Amino acid sequence: MKTLFLTLLILPLVTFAQTKNSSGTGKAWLMSTSSEAKAAKRFSLQEWLENKDRRGMMDLWLNINTPTPYEFMIGGSLLQYDNLQTTNNVIGLSQHIKSYEGEVHAYANIVGITALYQNNNEEGFNDVTGQFNLRLFGSSTQSTHITLHYGLRTRMATNGSYRLNQLYPGITLQIYLMKLFGVYGNYRMYSPVTETFYGDTSADELNAGLFIEYGILRVFGNYYNERQNSKLNNITTNIDRKGTKVGLQFHF
Repeated sequence: MKTLFLTLLILPLVTFAQTKNSSGTGKAWLMSTSSEAKAAKRFSLQEWLENKDRRGMMDLWLNINTPTPYEFMIGGSLLQYDNLQTTNNVIGLSQHIKSYEGEVHAYANIVGITALYQNNNEEGFNDVTGQFNLRLFGSSTQSTHITLHYGLRTRMATNGSYRLNQLYPGITLQIYLMKLFGVYGNYRMYSPVTETFYGDTSADELNAGLFIEYGILRVFGNYYNERQNSKLNNITTNIDRKGTKVGLQFHF
């Protein structure tokens, strides 16, 4: 009698569940809309472990494929130019000068620092330059970019007769015309200083030219022009250095 009672109680429930499933909704009759919403938001240890493994794989992929924000560049160049000196509008003899320069650059994202050294034995001076760089446009030194500079150039005579400490703003424009070939321009304007050997002195400098590169190596050739104007005891001296600058750079 008891068994018959349980059978009569369960049979309608099973029949109702089968009827609900055969209606085409595909939803279990015990699952209401609210219970489904709760189940979708339910936290489980299994899902957390699966998401942790997925996030770990994504982080690994990003670490492998995301470029480093740090850049380094070292280079060396040869300057060959004619040095023409004019004193009170009287043109002097032109000298052909050969000089060597080394450079080191380090960047972190859009900011960087630069150190340059020029050994000019034929004119009898050395240049030591420190520079701060701010890249306004572009992603790296090996991309099209516009960069602002501010630095200090110290020009010291090898015989100790003079020392010029000149602050300067500058700007660089680099454009890739093709994948491995481009144009480059850099301009500096040195601030006026007063010095016992040259007197009141100001100067500016222009470098502009072409480059070609493969991987980390760049070969470049620039037009070089530095103009220095000085006045001491009512004597005006203009020095015009005009020639070429060629060299190699390694970008890391």
